[in-house]
Order: sequence, then C-alpha cells, then structure tokens
Amino acid sequence: MSQQEQSDNQSTFNQENAVNPMGLLFDEEWLRKGVEAEDKVGGNIGAGLDWGSAFGFLAFNLELLGRFTTLRISLNREVRLLLNNWNLGTATKIAVKSARERILENFRLPTPEVREYILATLENDELYGEEFISNREILRELLGLLLRQEDWETIAAVTADSLKQEIIHQAVSDKISA
Repeated sequence: MSQQEQSDNQSTFNQENAVNPMGLLFDEEWLRKGVEAEDKVGGNIGAGLDWGSAFGFLAFNLELLGRFTTLRISLNREVRLLLNNWNLGTATKIAVKSARERILENFRLPTPEVREYILATLENDELYGEEFISNREILRELLGLLLRQEDWETIAAVTADSLKQEIIHQAVSDKISA
C-alpha cells in the first residue's frame, strides 16, 4: 500500500470515528492496532487522566470508576465553596484552579493514608445516590488529608502572584504608574 493510500485510509478512519467514537470500542481492527502500537513501545499507551498505580484498578471496575469521578467532582465543588467563603475577590478563581490542580496531583500520588481513606469512601454506598456527595463533613475531612500545609502554601503563592500580575496589568493599562 502506498503512503498516499495509507494517508487516505487513515483520514477516512478518523472521519468515521469522529462521528461515532464509541464505535472504536467494538472495532476489532482498531483494538488490534492499539495492541500492536503498545507492543512497539513496550508499554501502555493511555489517554485521559492517569491515576498511576494507586488507582489503576478503577479502569476495570466501572462502578468504582463512576464513584471516583463523583468523588473528584464533589471535592472540586467543595473546595470552590470553601474558597468562595473566604472572600478572596478576584483571586478566588485562580485559588480554586490552583487547589484543584493540587487535589488532582495528590489523587495521582496519594499517601497511604489518603489512598486508604479514598478507598473507604468509594465503598460507602450511602454517599453515592446523587449527582454530588452531599456529606460535606466527609468531603472536608478528605480535603484536609489531600491538601497539606505545603499545598496551601503553593495555592497561596500562585494566587498572590496572579493578583500581583493583575494589579500591575491594571495599573499599566490605566496609565496610573509614572
């Protein structure tokens, strides 16, 4: 097959699956090519969030993966509510973004204590009947484990730097400084 024919076939393949990406899950040829690609590089070619070895088993348990997603979304919501209550003004948005990044990083590389708490939370059936986890006490407790002193220092530094840049930008654009 010429390089042009391969390019045309790949283009058609990409266009067809752009319309129906779920079709890839049932396409034996696509799966075979994926396995071959992984064999060529000697490892796993992943997509999406990488939970590392700490929560890799979630990919094989759809119920726990759904609960994990609900937990993550609930924690993101809880940290936003927490920071909104602190009256940080324009700095709130960057503080929330920074906190969410730290939460995600600590999910990827959890301490044994955090991992144990997350697993216990995932197994608690009472928490998963709604779109969000409504038990704020459990969410705050987990935030306390996930966001350590150094995480809050990072969040504060990033937020302060962003606010500083915003003030400087406003002063320059309003021609206040001489």
